Amino acid sequence: MDKRYGRIPRMWCAMVWISSVLMLAAGVFLIYTGGILWLGVMLIGTGAVMLAVVTGMRMLRKRTLSGFLDMVAERNNEITSNILGVFPIPIFVANVDGSIRWHNAHFRELFGSDNLMGSQVSNVIDGVKWGEVLKTKNVYKKNVIINNKRYELTGSFVKEKTHTADAKEIYSVYLYLIDRSNYDKIKKLYEDEKTDIAVISIDNYDEVMQRVDDETEEHIVSKVRKCLGAWAQNGGAVIKRQENDRYFAVFDHAKLDKYIEDKFSILDNVRNIGKEYNAPVSVSIGIGSGGTLIENEQYSRSAMEMTQGRGGDQVCIKTKEALKFYGGNTKEYEKSNRVKTRSVAGALKQFILNTDKVFLMGHSGADYDCFGAAMALQRAARELGRKPFIVMDNCSPAIAPLRDELTGVTEYEDMFVSRDDAEELIDSNSLLIILDTHRPSMLPCPQLLDYTNKVIVIDHHRRSTEFISPCTLVYHEPYASSTCEMVTELMDYMEMGSRLTRQEAECLYTGILMDTKNFLVKTSVRTFEAASYLRRLGINTLDVKKLFNINKSDYDHKVDIVKTSVEIAPGFTMASATQQYPNIRVLASQAADEMLNIGETNASIVIYPMDTGYGLCARSIGNVNVQIIMEKLGGGGHATVAGAQIKTKDPERVKHSVIKAVQEYYKDNI
Repeated sequence: MDKRYGRIPRMWCAMVWISSVLMLAAGVFLIYTGGILWLGVMLIGTGAVMLAVVTGMRMLRKRTLSGFLDMVAERNNEITSNILGVFPIPIFVANVDGSIRWHNAHFRELFGSDNLMGSQVSNVIDGVKWGEVLKTKNVYKKNVIINNKRYELTGSFVKEKTHTADAKEIYSVYLYLIDRSNYDKIKKLYEDEKTDIAVISIDNYDEVMQRVDDETEEHIVSKVRKCLGAWAQNGGAVIKRQENDRYFAVFDHAKLDKYIEDKFSILDNVRNIGKEYNAPVSVSIGIGSGGTLIENEQYSRSAMEMTQGRGGDQVCIKTKEALKFYGGNTKEYEKSNRVKTRSVAGALKQFILNTDKVFLMGHSGADYDCFGAAMALQRAARELGRKPFIVMDNCSPAIAPLRDELTGVTEYEDMFVSRDDAEELIDSNSLLIILDTHRPSMLPCPQLLDYTNKVIVIDHHRRSTEFISPCTLVYHEPYASSTCEMVTELMDYMEMGSRLTRQEAECLYTGILMDTKNFLVKTSVRTFEAASYLRRLGINTLDVKKLFNINKSDYDHKVDIVKTSVEIAPGFTMASATQQYPNIRVLASQAADEMLNIGETNASIVIYPMDTGYGLCARSIGNVNVQIIMEKLGGGGHATVAGAQIKTKDPERVKHSVIKAVQEYYKDNI
C-alpha cells in the first residue's frame, strides 16, 4: 500500500482533494438552494468518499519510525525480525532494565561476540548510563566510541502490542548505531585544509637599526630573514616580505598545531640574533585562524595589534571564539623617538579646546598612578579654559593620604565627582579621558562611555583581550613605566608642565615612584628624565616619601601576610591573608613587593579576601611576566605588576588555581 501510494504523483493527489472539496461544496449548494436533491446527495457522497480515501492514504504515507517499531514489537513476528537482521547497521533491542533482549548480526560483529543476549547495555557500550536513557522523553542520542570510531547511538521507547485486553503494558527500547567516523575524517580534512594567515613584524625596526652601523644592519636583517624562511619552510608556509620590517605568510591550518608544539621557537631564534649583535631584536606574529580567507586576514591584523599592544616578542592566534598568546616574556623595548608623544600632545590639546567639559577617569580602586595623571591633566584643562572633573567611585585607601591633602584646596572643591554626578553632568560634547586602564570592566562608571563620542585612552598596561571601543584617540605605550610618566611628557609638549603646581607635580612623581617601586623595576632613560623634569618644578621628595608610610598596625598585618609565604615553584612564592584587614588591598600589594626581597624569589603572589571572593596581587622583578599568569585566572595587568579577582568563597580552591596557573607558566616559559 505504501509503495503504491508513493508512486502517485503529488499533483494528482492535490487534484483529487480539490475535486472532492468542490463536490461537497456543490452538493451543499444544490440542497440549500432547493435544486436537484438527488444530484446534491450524490455529489456530497462522492466527495466524502474521495476525501476519506486521500486522507487515509496520506496518513499511511506519514507512518514514522515509531509506527514501524510498533510493527516490529509484535511478539513472535519472524518477518520483522528478519528485516531488522539484514539492516546494514548495528541494531539491538533492550528491556527496560537495560538488558539486551535481541540484536542483529552487525551488532554482534561490531563487539566481536557470538551472543550478547542478557548483557547490560552499560557494560557493553562504554559511556552509556541506562538511567539517562530511561529519563529521555523522546529520542535518546549520544556519541560513543567503539573500536576507536565514533558512533551515534539513537534509541526510542516502543510499547509492545499484547494479545489480551487485561495484559500488562510492556515497553522495550530500540536502539541503533550509526558510524560517524568517516564524517569526522572528512570534517577534519576540511578544517586542516583551511588557510591560516600570519602577519609578522620586526619589533621597533627603525629604533633598533638607528643604533647600529650599516654593515651590522645588513647582517641582522639577513639573519632574521633566513630565520623566518626556515620557520616558514618547517611548517610548509609561504612567506613574502611586504616591507623591511613586515612579512606575510599563509599555511594550512593543520600546520598550526606543529608551530604550537614547537612553542614558536622562532621567537627565541630571532631574540638570539639580537643577543649576538647586542641589539634588542624580536618579532611579533599575529595569526588569523579558523575562518574564511577574508576573516583570517582581518583576524591576523587584529592579532598583530594585540601583540604590539602587549609589548611585542610574542604570538597571538585569533579565531572567531578566542585569543591565545604565546611568548611575551621579555621586557618591552624603550622607544627613544618621541615623535608619537609630540603628535599625541598636539591632538590632545585640540580635543580639550574643542570641548567645554573634560572628565578624567581612572580605574576602580584608584592608585597614585591614575590619580596623579588625572591631577596633571586637570591643570591642562584649566589652563585652556575648560572645566575639569575627576570621576571617582570612592576614596580608595591607596590614595587617601594624598586625596585628604588636596581636599582643603579651594580650587579643587567641586572637581571630584561621584558616578551619579558624572552621569548628570556629562553630555555628547564632553571629553572623556580614561587613564591607567583600557578595560571598560575596570572603570568605576563605564556608562559614561555611552554618553559621549569623544573618548581618549592613555595607558601603559599590556593590552588585554578587552579594550575600550570606539576611541577617538589612543595613547598606549607598554614600554612606559607608568601613566604618570606618559602624562609628564605630554604636559611638556603641550607647554603646560611649567604651570603645574607643586602639589600636582608631586602627584605625578608619586605615581612614577609607586609603579617603579622606587625606580627599581621597569625604568628607562625616559623614566628618569620625567622624574628629573618634575624635580625641577620644586617637588619635595620627603613629602612624597611620607605618603608611603604606614602605621604600626598595618605594618604588623603586612608582616603576618609575608610569614605565610611558601614556594610553589622555583622562584615563585605565594602568601595569603587570613583576615580581611582594613586597607587589605594596599597591604597585599606591599606584602607582594616585600616578598621579592626573599632569597631567590622572582615573582610573588598574595591572596587576600574580599567581599565578593578573593583578590590576587602579583609582582615580579622583571624576568617573569606575571600578567600572563593573572590572565589565566581571569585578570591582567603588567609584566611586573598584575592582579585578578576570583569569585569564590573557597580559599583552597583559589590556592589550587594559583598553583596550577604558575606551574603551567613555569612549564611553558622556563
